Amino acid sequence: MTGLSRRGFNILLGASAITSLSLPSISASHKAELPESKNARVVIVGGGWSGLSIAKYLKQENSKIDVVLVERRQSFHSLPLSNLWLGGLMSQAQLTYRFEDAAKMGGYTYFNASMTGLDRSKRRIETNKGWIDYDSLVLAPGVEYDYSSFGVKDPSAITELKSKFPAGFVSVDEQLQLKQQLASFKKGVFVLTAPPGIYRCAASPYERACLIAATFKLRNIKGKVLLIDSREEPAVNGEGFLSAFEELYGDTIEYMNSTGIEGVDPVSKTIKTDFDDIKFDGGAIYPRTRAAGMIERFGLSDPESPQKEAKIDPFNYNFIGDESVYIAGDCRPMPFSKSASVANSEGKHIAKVIAARLQGREVKWVTPESVCYSMVNTEPQEAILSRSFYRFDKKSKQWAFDPRSKPYNNRSERLGTETFTWGETHFRELFG
Repeated sequence: MTGLSRRGFNILLGASAITSLSLPSISASHKAELPESKNARVVIVGGGWSGLSIAKYLKQENSKIDVVLVERRQSFHSLPLSNLWLGGLMSQAQLTYRFEDAAKMGGYTYFNASMTGLDRSKRRIETNKGWIDYDSLVLAPGVEYDYSSFGVKDPSAITELKSKFPAGFVSVDEQLQLKQQLASFKKGVFVLTAPPGIYRCAASPYERACLIAATFKLRNIKGKVLLIDSREEPAVNGEGFLSAFEELYGDTIEYMNSTGIEGVDPVSKTIKTDFDDIKFDGGAIYPRTRAAGMIERFGLSDPESPQKEAKIDPFNYNFIGDESVYIAGDCRPMPFSKSASVANSEGKHIAKVIAARLQGREVKWVTPESVCYSMVNTEPQEAILSRSFYRFDKKSKQWAFDPRSKPYNNRSERLGTETFTWGETHFRELFG
């Protein structure tokens, strides 16, 4: 990806997920400084892979729609592909882009603000820079960590875990801390955890284990990568990852499967599992994820969802009972991979749904596509691939994989090259 074309800019500040800063009440005393719109306005909150895709493709569906992207950061940092940065295969600049550039290329408005309130009766959101009325609203605020899922409830312990052993799947700040931790790691046990439930990029913890192990081998570090997983085998590409663990990193990676975590003490650096207490020296501890807090605070979550995800029509993505509010990305409840490729393909469908409904029409549901490349070796650069599609069984009322779904477990340099090509293509698609 060394030839990726982009404009220069500062490294972004802040987190990857949008965080609501107050209770859902409308109190702004002034209107946001946005151009008046003569046509329907669609407000999208959250500039991740989902929000960016919806914004772009809404304008392609109907250029007259007034699309406003509300995002509190000035720059986008891609967490998908960031394992390659941690492993020394990409630069941070190759993952970092300006929202202004995306908006200019896509023909929509970027509004640098934080959403703080929602009044669905008025079709209005509040931000720290004034209120905005909408005809349709899309919330794509990302995820938060649920440290209580493995027994950590003390706020100071959570803060300690976030700052010293961050998961690295929500913000660039976590990524920088993790990169620094790896740079200074000399020896011992580096622990990784694969969380239960559906989490951001199912393959990431396993890919990360491979790339950190490769780094240890390159730097002759006398250490072990310990990957703790409650599953019997990796959540995706099981055969491919287990083969890489054994054949490439048999003396470096220990895969502790079928193991539940019952507690973590960041001070003594101890993980309590259902089998034993494990000491560690460094790590990236990834707890179960949940939908961003604003989904629950604004009364949009499904009380039956263990991950506080939104209660939506799974085919049209609108909140049940309100066809003007849509929830996308990591906050939707369907059991699809929470990956960049799914967010991107779902975004195209959601854009079609909204554009059609604004004209009094409906569109048919189309399966999202999950394309997940995982780099498992650095010398040579070899990857594996999982490609998935989905279907809904009307009889059982259950989601299942479409027959076209297929894992590519034989690692190859061809797939390694395609990993970078996938990134180049999609960054160019969203940012120009």
